[in-house]
Amino acid sequence: MLLFTIDRNGKPGHPTRRFDMVRKLVKRRRAKIIGGGASGKPPVVMFLDREFDYSKTVSRKLIIVLDPGYHCIGFVVCELKGGKLIVYCTGILVSRIPEIKELITERKAHRRNRRYYSRCKKKRLSARQNRVLLKFKVPRTVRDRDRLNATLRHGIETHLNLYKKLLKFFPFPAEQVVFVMEDNIFDVRTMTWGKTDGTGYQKSPRVPAEKKCIICGSKEKLQKHHLIQRKYGGTDIRENVVYLCRDCHEDVHAGRVYIPVEGVRQWRALGTVNAIIGRLREIPWLKFVPASDVAQMRKRLGLEKGHANDALATAAVFCNCTETDRTHMIELTLVKFRRHNRARIHAVRDRLYKVNGKIVAKNRRKRTDQKEPSFADISPLSPEIQRKLKVYPGTKILNPLRKETPTIAGDVWIYEPTGKRFVATGVVSQKYLYSPQLEKIVGKTYVKPEECKRVLRNEGIVVMYNSLYHN
Repeated sequence: MLLFTIDRNGKPGHPTRRFDMVRKLVKRRRAKIIGGGASGKPPVVMFLDREFDYSKTVSRKLIIVLDPGYHCIGFVVCELKGGKLIVYCTGILVSRIPEIKELITERKAHRRNRRYYSRCKKKRLSARQNRVLLKFKVPRTVRDRDRLNATLRHGIETHLNLYKKLLKFFPFPAEQVVFVMEDNIFDVRTMTWGKTDGTGYQKSPRVPAEKKCIICGSKEKLQKHHLIQRKYGGTDIRENVVYLCRDCHEDVHAGRVYIPVEGVRQWRALGTVNAIIGRLREIPWLKFVPASDVAQMRKRLGLEKGHANDALATAAVFCNCTETDRTHMIELTLVKFRRHNRARIHAVRDRLYKVNGKIVAKNRRKRTDQKEPSFADISPLSPEIQRKLKVYPGTKILNPLRKETPTIAGDVWIYEPTGKRFVATGVVSQKYLYSPQLEKIVGKTYVKPEECKRVLRNEGIVVMYNSLYHN
């Protein structure tokens, strides 16, 4: 085990094994431990009486590697030292990328419903007042040509935020850190319709669906069936249409028969990952390693196929090193939780930046329809203005009906009778905390809040498991 270090200004240093020295400094209140314990985070030592001088810092090479993914993202934090790859951490992040499509579809349905009732109300008022009140209103947010869809934007931000989170868990001087990613391209066309050569690749392989029931094989009384229903955004493209006989069609809609075909859904993950990697490839400070080299290195190292092992093989290819040291390695399982819930948060007041009592910026970045400059717009500031700058955090105004909810998903709690840690994933009947981890602690998945103590609020990316503490 190693302890990573930062100075009193938060500047990162190099890891240390001098546990006795750290213990004495903590006892004398000249240092403190950040993270560790119930938080699940790797421990970091903060020296309260020291400032690191980077001009005297020994040159080292820390590598943070990601294996991009849709449901799970693999990662490895390691260092190349003496021709050997020192592995500090390996693990996976369970992402929320698959949820975004469903959430956007749900919001779209609610928005259409609101607009429908608004039009009906305007029609009734127009009839009462004998004048036309209906008129076209420009949408508040108009989609730009260069604006990314929500799933793609969230996927890109998730990968970049994971880099930031790992750099926070394992602090190192920024100039000594290299960010690496496996470069993989999925040929969805070949995976869907098979290989082709020459000009055949440019021809559309979409042909009409074979007119027979895909369940029983009957060719009589056929009906067209959409794998993704029209009301949920399904279209008439070849991959979304199959034929069923009348009896099988009724059984499918009644839930008595399962269709062993997913259509376009089965390739959505691959297409999304292709788009994410394509955008990330434009970032100059990211280094990419071909997936073919990663597969060969994984076999040489004797690793099984997996997100974390792919990330480790990527690091070995990037460093051209086949010898690894996992003595100090810990395994982390991170989970991405939703921090802003519209059902619970009624409104959010702006974060204010003031100089001499005057507002100079609002929020870190501009919100929708914000005309005033954000903090990102006025940065960087001169040291003189920085000393005068005062920050007033934004406040969340909770929905009165949900204000008394004891927790939100992602909060870290301690079950006090046993002192064991768990991560809440929901609320049961507004009275109990829910978490699958409670099954091993109390024999059931829910517990009263009075028996627990919250130690950490939802930070977006939460440590679910840490092999160092066997949580």
